[in-house]
Amino acid sequence: MSNLTSKELTAIEDQLGIEENLVKKYKMYAGACQDPQLKTKCEEIAAKHQSHFNTLMTHLS
Repeated sequence: MSNLTSKELTAIEDQLGIEENLVKKYKMYAGACQDPQLKTKCEEIAAKHQSHFNTLMTHLS
């Protein structure tokens, strides 16, 4: 692992929170959608943000 400055660590932690929130929101939106295309799009967006979250986590381990 590379050495992260406290500023970089804080930025990653902040972004992790944002990505986690977006995953939750888009999963909720997908669950509320009646339109199958819109539901699929929300699920895709949730998956994209989950991928971002996972990528950021690799920088902390």
